[in-house]
Amino acid sequence: MLAEIARYGVITFGLFLILAGVWMAFRPAACRAILSKMGSTPLIHYGEHAIRALGGLCLIGAASASKAPLILTVAGGFIVISSIVIALAPRRWHAAYAVWWADRLPLMAFRALSPVSLIGGAALIWSVA
Repeated sequence: MLAEIARYGVITFGLFLILAGVWMAFRPAACRAILSKMGSTPLIHYGEHAIRALGGLCLIGAASASKAPLILTVAGGFIVISSIVIALAPRRWHAAYAVWWADRLPLMAFRALSPVSLIGGAALIWSVA
């Protein structure tokens, strides 16, 4: 039962990455604006990391029934641990880091990274399908 819920969580995560990839390709300025707001409020800071950690837990939970159990387990563990560490760090550090990247990444970088997100999302869905 939990493994099936985790599988749907991984599919949702994959669909999110595909949507993000499309958005990065066609609306890079909007993506940069969103990036600059990460960590800007407690709700955004903790909400982002709660959702990331949940996605990581889904990867771990669905790993054993996937086509790539080791990759999903390691990636899920990294996402969960990094989410906890960043959530526990001072929010102003997270906000400043997001703004730092948003100020330095050219719009073309978002477009160039779009295929990575698209392929990653498709790979996640494939791995649990």
